[in-house]
Amino acid sequence: MPRQYIDVILTPPPTPNGGLHVGHLAGPYLRADLNRRLLGAVGSPVVHASHIDSYQTYVAKKARQFGKDTREFRDEMTELIRSDFRRFGIHFDEVVDNTADDYRKYLASGLAELFGNERAIRQPEFVGDDERYGAVESFVSGTCPNCLQRAYLNVCEQCGNPMDMVRALSPVEESTGSTEFSEINDSPLPTVWVIDEQDVSWLQGWHLEVDSENPALVKFIDELEPSRTTLTFRSDYGYEVAPGRVINPWFDIFFAHCYAVGQILGLPTDISFSEFRSTLAAAETRPCVTYYFGFDNSYYYSVLFPLLARILDVPRMIPTSLKANRFLRINGSKVSSSRGNVVWAHDLAWRYSTMALRGALARVSPELAELDFREEMLTQPSSWPTPSVSARPIFDNPSTLTGKSFRSALERMASPERFSVAELINRIDNAVTFGESAHAYGAERVELMGMVAHLRAVLEI
Repeated sequence: MPRQYIDVILTPPPTPNGGLHVGHLAGPYLRADLNRRLLGAVGSPVVHASHIDSYQTYVAKKARQFGKDTREFRDEMTELIRSDFRRFGIHFDEVVDNTADDYRKYLASGLAELFGNERAIRQPEFVGDDERYGAVESFVSGTCPNCLQRAYLNVCEQCGNPMDMVRALSPVEESTGSTEFSEINDSPLPTVWVIDEQDVSWLQGWHLEVDSENPALVKFIDELEPSRTTLTFRSDYGYEVAPGRVINPWFDIFFAHCYAVGQILGLPTDISFSEFRSTLAAAETRPCVTYYFGFDNSYYYSVLFPLLARILDVPRMIPTSLKANRFLRINGSKVSSSRGNVVWAHDLAWRYSTMALRGALARVSPELAELDFREEMLTQPSSWPTPSVSARPIFDNPSTLTGKSFRSALERMASPERFSVAELINRIDNAVTFGESAHAYGAERVELMGMVAHLRAVLEI
């Protein structure tokens, strides 16, 4: 029997420390959703999977700021995020609950393998005045030595480069303001994951073959150096792996992506990681994984996750396409809730239709460059024909040469390695312009307008 393929589109799990803003949506989520919808429109098997990033330290930090119980706050923000997705028409075919008992058992089995790997090592940890917490994540901020931006430790959110206590300039403990740190060496588990020169060499060779259209990501991989990523750290919130110690949530995210693929392939919810690995290797349906992510998460999606897939022997989880986007801007500055430069999704959703929201954000999706969003975009009428679900027969079986060419272009574009929101918008604009021109004869005009009307209904833009 010939092997079957299915495109699996994975997007970063949002952190439930607040709702979504337009930067989140215009970036990976809308891009992935439009890719998924276009693949479905041309008849190609595809699923879009994600989950909620329940274990980030930022959840507990924000809950404390509001004086709320952390888990209650997490659940409240999770519902807000899901509501934001619904209002913007972002659909997921598979959503993993990483707080469920079956998943946590599966995660434990995967982490046991991880901790037993030679790349997982114990080394002394840095702590500030409050020794309950490691000097990582939201507990400590520092200046990135690469781009000189202030960021929380682990990875710089501006340039994507790893930044630990050894590399960070002028680190400060967030809760106390202390700049004094000491080393402690009492962890019962490995504390860091080592990425060495051989790993970097493999990544750079692999990246020459993988589909990635973003020049900034190509440069990022080309300049990559060996690094050490926090594996476990001191904290009272997260997925606990020892008393007072949690796993770096980005390792959980990798295992959750694997679990999602297992669920897509129909595996039991109580499967172990080793069972997932063996079943995936023998599965007749082969997933082709595409990651959509913001450039600030490039280290995880283009470095850590592919390496984990290789090292843990799940090669089908090595992505075939990497779709990193740049940052959306408002008033010339990067969208950032921490800096107060933000437009919240739920604020817009009360005042504008889903189609207006998606259409405007699609036109400023920062795929390869930083683009500006202005709310006035949401009131600009579309020149495209009215959406129509009844036009599907025209879209599925065009009869004119022009209609067939348009359909063929969309089929090529739907493949994740070729997909571009800007190019999709441009093709539709051109089809409408040609259809309304004197160069189109009657049948072409009717067909193109019908095909665009169907696309608008499918893509909801």
